This record gives sequence, C-alpha cells and structure tokens, in this order.
Amino acid sequence: MAVYDNRVSLLLLGAAVLNLFSFAAAAQSQSVSSGQSVRARRVLYNFDGDSCLSTTAGSKGPVAVDVDDVKKLIEEVAYAGSRVDTVLVCINAQVMYYPTEIGTMRGSLSTPDERAKWPASEQQRFKNMQAFFDAGIDPYAVMLAETRRRGCEALLTFRMNDDHGNDFLRTQFLVDHADWRLGTKQYQGSGAMDFGRDEVRDYTFRLIEEAVRRYDCDGIELDFNRFPRFFKGDTTDERVAKMNLLVERVRKMLDEVGLERGRQLVLAVRVPSNFGTTPPTPETAKQLGCDVASWTTHGWVDFVSVSEFLFERGDLPIGLWKQAITTVPVYGGIECTTGGDQKNLSADEYRHAAAQLIESGADGVYLFNFFTSREGGAQAYEPPYEVLRELAVAKAE
Repeated sequence: MAVYDNRVSLLLLGAAVLNLFSFAAAAQSQSVSSGQSVRARRVLYNFDGDSCLSTTAGSKGPVAVDVDDVKKLIEEVAYAGSRVDTVLVCINAQVMYYPTEIGTMRGSLSTPDERAKWPASEQQRFKNMQAFFDAGIDPYAVMLAETRRRGCEALLTFRMNDDHGNDFLRTQFLVDHADWRLGTKQYQGSGAMDFGRDEVRDYTFRLIEEAVRRYDCDGIELDFNRFPRFFKGDTTDERVAKMNLLVERVRKMLDEVGLERGRQLVLAVRVPSNFGTTPPTPETAKQLGCDVASWTTHGWVDFVSVSEFLFERGDLPIGLWKQAITTVPVYGGIECTTGGDQKNLSADEYRHAAAQLIESGADGVYLFNFFTSREGGAQAYEPPYEVLRELAVAKAE
C-alpha cells in the first residue's frame, strides 16, 4: 500500500511539474510573440493618482475623499457605453504613493515648515491618504479592483524619471546620493536620476517589482514621458544597452509574477517625447536610450503609446511609429490642453484630436490629464466625460 501511495504521489508530482512547465512555456510564448495576445483597446485612460484623490465631481477645490468617491472615479470613465477599455493608475512620482519598503512615501520627508507651505490641494491629499492607510484601505487597490469589476483592463503606470522637484516628492535615495541626480537644464537640481548608473536602474526595478507584487493588476506601463531624460552621458549604444537590460528585467519579473498568479501580465511603455520641441520619433527615443522597436521585436512589450509632453500639438508621427513597430498596437496620446491660457480641451477638440490619430493609423487613443479641469478651485469645471463613448471610432464603424 505504501508503494502504491508513493507511486501516486510521484505521478501527481510529475503532472504538477508538467503543468507548471506547460504554463511557463505558454507564458514565454505569449511574451515572445506578444502581438499574438493583444486585447481590444479603444480608449486608454490615465489617472495620475494625485488630484483624483483630493477632488470630486463639483467640489470646486480639495475635499475629503472616501471609498465611494474612489469607486466613482472609475464609474465616471468606464460607464455603460464608454469606449474606455484600459484604465492606468499612477502610483509614483519618484516617491511612492503608498507605504513602501523600497522607496520613500510621498510627503514623508517634508519638514513641518515645508508642509505648512503646501498648497491646499497637497495638504488635503496628504490628509486623505493618511486616513485611507490608517484605516487599512489602499485607494489604488480600490481603483484597480473597481476597474476589473467593470470588465476593463487595470494597469499600473510608473513614472520612470519624474522631475517636478517639489519637496513632497523628495526621496531618501537622492538625499543619500545627490550626485546621482540628472540635473537637466529644464529642471536643474530636482528629482530626475541618472540611469547610466547601475544603482539607479536597480533601484527603479525594485520599485517597479514592489508595486506589481503589491497590487492585483493586469500589468504595468513604464512611462518614459515623465520625464523624457535619463542619462548624463554615454553614447547612444551604451544608453540603449543599459535601458534594454532594465526593460528585459521587468519583462522577466512580470512573467514570474504572472506564473504565480496564473495569468499573463502586460508590459506597456509610453515613449519619451522631446519636451514639445519636435515630435517624438523612434529615432529620437532611441537617442534617449529607449529603443522601443527593439523592445517589441524581443517580445518584451505588449503595446506602445506615443504622446507629446504636456501640451496637445496634433502632429504625432504615428505613421513612423507604425512602420517601426509592427507586432504590437501603437496608441496615440491626447494631452489635455494646447497651453497658454487655454482651458482643457473641449469635447469637440477631443473628438477632432482622436479622429486625427485614428486616421493616421493609431490603434486607439490614450488620454492624459483628462480630469485636470477639476483642479481650478473656484474656476474648476467638469471634464467632458460624454466624449468617452465617441472616441477612437474608425470610419468603417
């Protein structure tokens, strides 16, 4: 009887191992040929994880926010009839927006004097986040869960090198290693890091891994457009080689976590722009260290989004990106304003921008800062949510 039991145990173990290897092979196959496992995405909606947790509909300024308000954020964009298929939730800007063991939580290194000078929006946001986490509630987990409950893809989005430089975005990592700052002319002395250093790339990877393992997400986007500078020096080839190693490492980590969770996790990228000076192209991205076409050829990336930096210009060279990237979808970004004193885009302007992108060959549209019209205090007004049922419509439809 003991011999029989042992044989059964061995057979069961063998079957489990075979299933494990079969799943791993399938995951690897999907990763290598990610273009074969594409889901439909028409409108991709990016939440910045910031003002959406200090304002609500009609609030005309920062207010206390509860779980129902957080769920409402998703309902507003993923309502019945909306063409939003993918929601991206940002959880960092150098600092992390949740209690972190790897990095620094937002606002935790600010002094009392600095906190007293925070704008009302940041003070209220800090209170809201304290209340959530003290109660054992993670609002970003709530957003992701509500997104998936409504049948949409729920992705994290990770700002690769945010350079805003506010004191509440100060990290211990750069306090300890001030010489590892990038120090770009545009944002001298603020938060961007030099990705030429192994330590910076390793630290960034560990933050990404922590976020993926913390949240029940469908994957993560690496946002190289916040902000599009990564290296102090190095040749283009050296930059590309170093960034390739990081992206490949993230892909492998996602495959490992996906194996543990029993499903494939998505890796997406938002490509770096040129701070609005010229339209972003595959070649300008490569000069910055981001050989995006190579990432898709290797099967590391499942989709690509092309955007301007902050202001809508209407001249994204989607055709060039589609020529360079043939195995995964390419989405075109719409920024929320054209700059100057103009308010956020109107509903008609969103429709026009989306139609241009689809006509140029984009596989869908990507909305950034759509909600920021709520940040204007007494002058705040509601975003044109109604257009979300009308964007990314091909002529044939």
